[in-house]
Amino acid sequence: MYGEPIILASESLRRSALLESLHIPFQKMVPSIDESVFDHLEPGERVRALATAKARRGAALWLEKQAGARPAADPRFVLGADTLVAFHDEGGWLTIGKPADEREAFDMLSMEAGKRQYVFSGLCLLDMERDLPHLALSVSEVRFSPMTSEDIEWYLGFGEWRGAAGAYRIQGVGSYFIEEIKGSFSGVMGLPIRELYGILRESGYLASL
Repeated sequence: MYGEPIILASESLRRSALLESLHIPFQKMVPSIDESVFDHLEPGERVRALATAKARRGAALWLEKQAGARPAADPRFVLGADTLVAFHDEGGWLTIGKPADEREAFDMLSMEAGKRQYVFSGLCLLDMERDLPHLALSVSEVRFSPMTSEDIEWYLGFGEWRGAAGAYRIQGVGSYFIEEIKGSFSGVMGLPIRELYGILRESGYLASL
């Protein structure tokens, strides 16, 4: 069994569902940060930096919300996460995040169709008591099948593109178009479970197991 709940600094329903499936108790905070400040970083560094920024912002929001409460009532750990889709070529990395609208989602899926991409998922478990971040990174390789414009339009009709890095959800209808995955399925979903387990142990949250 687990101890005190953690704070999940994310608006993602997928991450909430994954934590629930692992029976990890959590409280949810939705941090708002300027993600563009890390655009200059390589994808692996970028998702870890964003995860850390989200965790720290989530901690600040929680402490503001709990002002005046007994310190013992506060959770000790905050979990931040971020996921990016990236393509690698001779010029380096081309990263794509979440589409702003359906037109951008169509363009993203058109670029992904028939190609191999990399999905970077970064985690930060922030120990608020010690102000110590525990970081993890998952990199998975996903190969899409070819997609016609009609395929893409049909898929967009399900709405899975909303709030999804790369404009698709691998655990939903988007799985129709995935030919191969190398790496972490849960990492492609946005919360790599094996890496999460590692930082939960490293931080002491699961020290009693």
